[in-house]
Amino acid sequence: MRYLLLTIFTMGMLVSCELPSPEAAGLRFETIPSPLPARITWQEIGQAKELINTSKQLVVISGGDNPVPASAWADFHPRFPWTKNIDRILLFQKTAFFRSPYTDADCAGDACLTITEYRGYTWLSLAQPVAVSFIPDGIKTDMLKPDPGTLVVKSIQKCQAIMFTDSIWQLADTLGNYYAMHATETGAPDPSVVLPPGFSLRRVALEDTLVIGPFGGGDACYFNIVGDHLGQGYHQYRFAGSYFPE
Repeated sequence: MRYLLLTIFTMGMLVSCELPSPEAAGLRFETIPSPLPARITWQEIGQAKELINTSKQLVVISGGDNPVPASAWADFHPRFPWTKNIDRILLFQKTAFFRSPYTDADCAGDACLTITEYRGYTWLSLAQPVAVSFIPDGIKTDMLKPDPGTLVVKSIQKCQAIMFTDSIWQLADTLGNYYAMHATETGAPDPSVVLPPGFSLRRVALEDTLVIGPFGGGDACYFNIVGDHLGQGYHQYRFAGSYFPE
């Protein structure tokens, strides 16, 4: 099946869209970290008021000159093709957003941001879903919560970094791929999750702060976001191969 209807995690949120496989999308990126900006502004985690444009496969967040106020968010009801993203509980401590997807890496100020006006408010372009794949390869499963023993991998464009300061729940396989759990539905990571053969999940104390930024090198801003059958989401931060997909 070339195209699949999926639910994709972005910073712990859920996005419904139709995505191709990496091969069908022509996706292949070098698995080296992309340079972070010389100046980086870290922010504490707060409520992310996000919308998804399901026709453009675009995630936007409240921002710009006229963001939707928190008092109006509960009663804000977007219309098709827009829909609200789903709130989830984030496990990292800080985040930094550099620029909207596909903007110039040498941008400065407002030139780094793509702003959309919708329903009287302004929205910042945050992420662009690109492709979906599965572990084990070739499996067919539910996109929101894959079957026990399977994982869904969402490749996205997002120029952002996240920071863990104390410990992480580390998902790993036997090949050298590592992932840090960034969100759950309950706020309590569940190590009883049923994983594919060769995968393990354990809590790891950090000796130093772990910053996970985008991959691809140069101007690229790729992330692989993984989801398990309990609705737990992970950022891949180490790759076994030199390219994704191999």
